[in-house]
Amino acid sequence: MQNENEAQGKGKDKMIEIIVNGTPYEVPKKEELSFVEVVTLAYPDFPQNPGATYSVTYTKGHNDKEGILAPGTSVKAKDGMVFRVNRTSQS
Repeated sequence: MQNENEAQGKGKDKMIEIIVNGTPYEVPKKEELSFVEVVTLAYPDFPQNPGATYSVTYTKGHNDKEGILAPGTSVKAKDGMVFRVNRTSQS
């Protein structure tokens, strides 16, 4: 019985919830979330839309950090993190 409880506990630890543009998403628990992963949650057409630029900010990170997630970078993931993704077209 103890092994079942341990297995159930481990299963719960494998997913975390993040908020992207007000929508909750369950994502695998891992060390970091990349710019591309976060933008793709907000805008699933991201890979097919090379004429747009994106800005990503976050709050409720580790130690209540907040900041900017730039292209090519990643941030340490935390349950309950909030991301705001904005898309603008290039001129």
